Amino acid sequence: MVMPYKKNKILIRHIVFHSKRENNIMNIKNKINLQQLITMIGLILFGTIGRYVLFGMGVQPFPNFEVIMVVTFLAVMLIRSPLALIVPLISMIGSDLLIGNPIFVGNQMNRIVLFTYSGFAIIALINLFNKDRLWNGFGQLRLKTFGLAAGLGVGFVLLYDIWTNMGWWYLMYPHDVTSLAAVFTAGLPFMVYHMISGVVTFIAIAVPVMTYITMKKGTLQLRPFKVPTMHKIPAVLIVLGLVVLCFTGTAMKVPQKSELWFEKSDQTSVRIVIVGDNWIINDNLVAIKGDTVFSILERCSEKNGFSIDSTYYAQFDSTLINSINNDVGGTNGKYWQYYVNGELVNVGADKCVITNGDSLRWSFEVPPSQ
Repeated sequence: MVMPYKKNKILIRHIVFHSKRENNIMNIKNKINLQQLITMIGLILFGTIGRYVLFGMGVQPFPNFEVIMVVTFLAVMLIRSPLALIVPLISMIGSDLLIGNPIFVGNQMNRIVLFTYSGFAIIALINLFNKDRLWNGFGQLRLKTFGLAAGLGVGFVLLYDIWTNMGWWYLMYPHDVTSLAAVFTAGLPFMVYHMISGVVTFIAIAVPVMTYITMKKGTLQLRPFKVPTMHKIPAVLIVLGLVVLCFTGTAMKVPQKSELWFEKSDQTSVRIVIVGDNWIINDNLVAIKGDTVFSILERCSEKNGFSIDSTYYAQFDSTLINSINNDVGGTNGKYWQYYVNGELVNVGADKCVITNGDSLRWSFEVPPSQ
């Protein structure tokens, strides 16, 4: 027979044991939550600063080299909450603000950001629904792992570029097959560059990170558990909301055929290069009938987020470019000159008509006559 004081002692031990256990569980949960928060903040900073440095500061080794796609993948893989898809969205918004890109709803050009943002959200959602299989693929560091990483880089970029090119077509051009083919043709070189970026970043960043965490999963507590279907609903709703926004408001306006003109040739865009002091901007723009060198420059500035200052001189019925991207004419004897198909043109930029297939170069330089 157990004496009352022994029963109390056993009860006390039992209470103490469970209290310690609950405290340990709470400490573990707090530790995991802190790790998840640090991971989320780290990925957002990496995506924001990485895109700003590569694109905003012109460090990218080739056009469309970016890190947001691999950040999107890592966010879903490493963060337990399905709301991890806000990581690429915040990274895009933050880097766009730093770069100076227009991100608010307005004209057709500005609304393309809804397609770019929702594109990354769609990729994140695909990752979310294939999370377990992807973890298994990165379980060991082997040749197959590098192949998987390269395949993900190409596949995600291809899907993303198809979606955003569809956005350009829907927002900016007539809704016909000719316009659609022209948009995809003009964007093909950048799609190839983007796929190379996907392969490089997934192999150089995703493989080492995933391998390290898989090897240390017993101590880092970063590998997420299987996400229940019900917990994926908020992510699905966010993505659907962004997709719906893409096709509402000013986006519903269908451009008329008279607003766009395609030259009957294999070259369906204007290649524009702007060379300033220690910076270069490259782009391809589809010319609208009646476009001039000046109007192409204005569209390029809207798309890439740089400033233009110009003055119209009535006596010459012509516009002079004073500055581009804060490089002001007259500094160290340099002025803005433009070349069409390699030839220096001596008429105002707003008087020189340009067509698809032409090459346009703006150069901040000492005029040849000096």
